[in-house]
Amino acid sequence: YYKGLVLATQAEEISDPAERRDLYEQSKSSFDRAKELMEAQPEEERPSEYQELDDTVISFWAEEFNAGVNILTDDSLNAATPQPNETALSHFQNAVAINPDSSRTYQVISSTYFNMGNMEQAISSYEEAMERLENPAKEDYEYLISLYLQDGPYDKAIELAQQAREDYPDETVFVQFQADAYIQSGERERAIELVQGLIELEPENPQYRRVLGTQVYQDVTRISNEVTDLYEEMFELNQEIRNLEGSELEEAEQEVEEIQSHITEMETQIDELVDLSAQEMKKVVELVPGDESANYILGIIYQNYAANLFERRNNITDNEQAREFDERARENLRTALTYYERAAELNPDDPEYWQSLFQVYTTLGMEEKAQEAMDKAGL
Repeated sequence: YYKGLVLATQAEEISDPAERRDLYEQSKSSFDRAKELMEAQPEEERPSEYQELDDTVISFWAEEFNAGVNILTDDSLNAATPQPNETALSHFQNAVAINPDSSRTYQVISSTYFNMGNMEQAISSYEEAMERLENPAKEDYEYLISLYLQDGPYDKAIELAQQAREDYPDETVFVQFQADAYIQSGERERAIELVQGLIELEPENPQYRRVLGTQVYQDVTRISNEVTDLYEEMFELNQEIRNLEGSELEEAEQEVEEIQSHITEMETQIDELVDLSAQEMKKVVELVPGDESANYILGIIYQNYAANLFERRNNITDNEQAREFDERARENLRTALTYYERAAELNPDDPEYWQSLFQVYTTLGMEEKAQEAMDKAGL
């Protein structure tokens, strides 16, 4: 016991925390051996140090843990510490060396690695924390699933979200996480089936419909961005075609046809997904008429869909089809208005609602309304 005490005290006296870990590890080994020997004695014969041992270990752990936390949370100390993240990390690793059973240490290590941009270590550290938590809190699940979704191990995100749903069946956020993981891994149909299955069980539950509507719309946003990129690629290729001839011209024209075919296929997906997303969010508004965010999301859905239709109009040569796309786009903008106006009616102090109204009023040529919205948005 006293060997462990001396080693840990020596470690504390080293100015550079990065050089303390070996002594802390030796100290931990001595403390563990001391506990083993003490517990082998009859209870009435154990030395008084047995009662002090755990507290001693915790006190050394707390010194290192708090030193790291203070560097990260105290602005003046952070500014005065060279490489504050790395220094804090050294303190936390020392805390692990003397007391490897603390989940809190691994939690802050994960957060530190995240701040340093090291996602792999951020994930593995929080996995260590989860192993030490008997009953992980809702926030623990949320954090680790979010890390998985950012870094790409979507199968782990799906598995952990399922476990979280079992532990917290009333928290729909984990349904959303699981659906998002399916979508990110390219399994959009499974994501939709997942939430639709829950909706069938509880058709009047607005939260499940919100999850389905927002998750599907995330996919719409991703596909729309890809379509925009393809239109730009096709425009540049058409510019190049003017200077080509022979086999090069044929190859370029073939490539344009393939891009156009891909765009058409993706725009069909957009049409279907927008319908599904809007349908579910309308049901949310129907079930909860005073839900301002649901009204606002519907406005976004229709406004962005109008932008996609305008893009189709701008990239077509048939005047009649272009006119049809233009009218469809404007019709969707008028629909967006009704939901934006409802959101602004429910919460007239939110400038974001008025900014969106300003954009739509301007596009539709409603100048007086646009001016009013601009003033209320503080633009």
